[in-house]
Amino acid sequence: MRKIGVLAIVLPFVLISVSLDGYTKGIMAGFAKVDITAPTGGINMGYSSAKPTDGVHDPVFAKVLILQSTDTTAALVSWDVCEFQSPWLRDQMEAVGVDHLLMLSTHTHASQNLNQKDFPSEDTPWRRTVEERILETIIKAKQDLFPAYIAAGQGSIQLGYNRLVRQPEGHAITHFENPERIPYGPVDPTVSVLRITDDTGAVRVILVQYACHPVVLGPRNRKISADYPGVMCREVEQHIGGDAQCMFVQGGAGDINPLFLARTGDPELDFPIVETMGKLLAEEVNKTFDRMKSIQGKSDQFACASKVITVDHRWESDKTMQLGVTSILINDDIGIITMPGEPFVDFQFQIRERSTLPFTLLFGYCDESYQDWPWYIPDLESAARGGYGASDTTLPEVGAGEHLVNQGLAQLYKMQGLLKSKPQRHIR
Repeated sequence: MRKIGVLAIVLPFVLISVSLDGYTKGIMAGFAKVDITAPTGGINMGYSSAKPTDGVHDPVFAKVLILQSTDTTAALVSWDVCEFQSPWLRDQMEAVGVDHLLMLSTHTHASQNLNQKDFPSEDTPWRRTVEERILETIIKAKQDLFPAYIAAGQGSIQLGYNRLVRQPEGHAITHFENPERIPYGPVDPTVSVLRITDDTGAVRVILVQYACHPVVLGPRNRKISADYPGVMCREVEQHIGGDAQCMFVQGGAGDINPLFLARTGDPELDFPIVETMGKLLAEEVNKTFDRMKSIQGKSDQFACASKVITVDHRWESDKTMQLGVTSILINDDIGIITMPGEPFVDFQFQIRERSTLPFTLLFGYCDESYQDWPWYIPDLESAARGGYGASDTTLPEVGAGEHLVNQGLAQLYKMQGLLKSKPQRHIR
């Protein structure tokens, strides 16, 4: 699909959207999803030893949530890929009327490597098929907007361990395997839930944020799968019923592995472990959702701000990197800060502790600009201790993550009116 084709699809929507301009207050939302399951035979991304897939255990999806106010429109795309950037998709957003495109990888290691340029053929790489499907899904979600009422809740369950195990002498050793399920820390057990209802009170979307690598399935797995987030979404949708849809957003999982690891390579043995992990998370989500039933959602405000910052390259002194950060403010009580690459869990704590809002979430693995991809983003202390992702497989300078956090919080503070455009002094 080329740009001229996009415009042909978009023009009918432009006529439809005129009637929505009169909605002067509140939040409009839209949701749509599309299957992006690749044909078998490609290589999954996430493990250097990955072999061609030989089947599909469960489908993988791209789920699009549109959030719109009179000032801005954002498309949040939660898609079951390990990591991928799409400048092509970003090029189409002006034509479809989207100001902020947030591509949020769930980070499953059991989904097609979209960087594989010759699969299924060089003429039609799966990457382009997926990009075209997502574009059509963004347009579909934007055509079906409804007045949205949003509420937030939080649960807690520890399903992960910190794979950078600190040693008494100060450094850290990487534990990719943890057969004894020792709950090494620090981890963030918080399960964040955003509930979106329409003006009839019907639940339309449940957004779940949690910080844990979707690597229950290991490098021997050859089946396509969404890993534990796919199980969780299925179970939550069954619990809520109706037309409710569940989407998963990964948090600061850069140093967090699941306590449940399936490593035999036998689907009969491995996928029940995936089910266990996904159902445990879903159970906590469902409990949180049930506790939220008395909470009224609000449709007061949606604001969004983005910036691309420049940082030095950690290893090559003559190079710099461009990293994006987006902040979202919903109803003056929900804040979201995005980070690219694989941020470490400590950034979730930093954002939550320094925010002035009741609920503040970190959305990691986010491609939201024409930016570089940093791979891992360790916090300062982790960078000093070392280990996988802290002293290798990371590209930006030490402190880049803290810089992104500061910028994201500054954007939130400004949208809240806490940072003024002119010098002020308050005297008692």
